Amino acid sequence: MALDVIEEKNLSDAITYALEYPRMVLAEARSLVPNDAVLSDFAYGLYVGYISGVFFDGFLARNKRFLNDDEMSDFHTILFKRSPEIWLKIKAHLHLK
Repeated sequence: MALDVIEEKNLSDAITYALEYPRMVLAEARSLVPNDAVLSDFAYGLYVGYISGVFFDGFLARNKRFLNDDEMSDFHTILFKRSPEIWLKIKAHLHLK
């Protein structure tokens, strides 16, 4: 069974929240980025990790189970569709072109 409408909204809310408050994630990225890594790539990974953690934790609390294969596929599809938005927000706040 795929993600229901409520869980899709919860994921959308987690993404939106992370994008509205980028300094929280970007401050971590700046302080933790390895010397040989590109800051924007590292920040994107932190964003995806933050969003995933918030969503998975909430899903587990609400449903008392982990996502099944169909739900995980929907999760990745939604995240993939919002990736350009995430990249633009990162680049804007890092002042990259």
